[in-house]
Amino acid sequence: MMKYDFDRVIDRSVTNDMKWHTGPVRSYLNVEVREDMIPMWIADMDFACPPCVVEAVKARAEKEIYGYCAPGADYFKAVTYWYKSRYGIALDPACICVVPSVVGAINAAIRAFTQPGEGVIIQQPVYEPFAGLIQQTGRTVVNNGLVCEQGRYRMNFEELEQLAAKPENKLLVLCSPHNPVGRVWSREELARLGRICKENGVLVVSDEIHSDIVYPGHKHTPFWTVEEDFAKHCIVCTAPGKTFNVAGLKMANTLIFDPDMRSRFDAQIKAMSLDVRNTFGLEGVAAAYSPEGEEWLEELLVYLKGNAELVRDYVQEHLPQVDFVEPEGTFLCWLDLTRTGLTDAEILKRVDVEAGVICVPGPWFGKGGERHLRLNIGCTRANLAAAMERIAQALQS
Repeated sequence: MMKYDFDRVIDRSVTNDMKWHTGPVRSYLNVEVREDMIPMWIADMDFACPPCVVEAVKARAEKEIYGYCAPGADYFKAVTYWYKSRYGIALDPACICVVPSVVGAINAAIRAFTQPGEGVIIQQPVYEPFAGLIQQTGRTVVNNGLVCEQGRYRMNFEELEQLAAKPENKLLVLCSPHNPVGRVWSREELARLGRICKENGVLVVSDEIHSDIVYPGHKHTPFWTVEEDFAKHCIVCTAPGKTFNVAGLKMANTLIFDPDMRSRFDAQIKAMSLDVRNTFGLEGVAAAYSPEGEEWLEELLVYLKGNAELVRDYVQEHLPQVDFVEPEGTFLCWLDLTRTGLTDAEILKRVDVEAGVICVPGPWFGKGGERHLRLNIGCTRANLAAAMERIAQALQS
């Protein structure tokens, strides 16, 4: 029997949660949506945070002063505990740069280690802000698109070798585990990517925000541990936001092992005014990265795996025209609607607008996302079942 109740419904409509308010959805999709929507878009979960995090935030609130704060020894002890417990890695606290978000860290890295006009490699379909950041900073998006074979994605290493060899391409943003396709890259895949980049002087910025959400049969490998010298050629971006549903606490950790690179990154963080910490976030992270947080996570993974299986079974039984492969990691499902014959506009109209199941349209993730939907399964099983029923009705009409 599970200790934590992930079936408990929490009313998020009475707070300012973006996911559950029609205004942000309308702004995001540029369409009208139903008031009785089932929101499965933005990547946070509908579960209560771990009790240890809730208690830590409450205790801090009782201190009555919420001024500027900085991470202390307890914070760094918690982060290093997590890597030791989950991965058997002894992490040097000096390598940890505390930032408000992973997206902010990637933004700073692009600005610190490339120049306007230079190329940044990404692997689409992938989390849209990667391309957005590259364009907004005046750099060039270079797509090393993933290859899909029978629903399972792999990297195109042959093309990557060609792209990395071009002197104008200076940096690669890796999504590991991958959002939205749900791959947990193997050590061998990461090693091959890392060698190609190292040999061509391409810096790897590894977004590992989903690294704790990995299902049985798969294992996340922190990029810098793949080979001994990779630490000199990478930046690793992590955060507790996805793991513990604390994205609003605005805390992330960037791991940089080369002192000179760390200095350049820190200078850019200060230039972008990203060096102010969240008072409650510091307490929340220290509480989350603990044995109590780990116990909660293990039960969460069991529940999320059950949700992924529900989607698999429902697709097989009721949606034969939809292709779906269970994710190896993340709480995101990638549905391929190509065989329905519907266009992207028709998919959006039927599923998001008429059915009111707010998924992320596949084109948001770039080339290769056409006629796909990303479905967030970080919700109660009852809500997920209701969403799948609506999707089935919308596609069968």
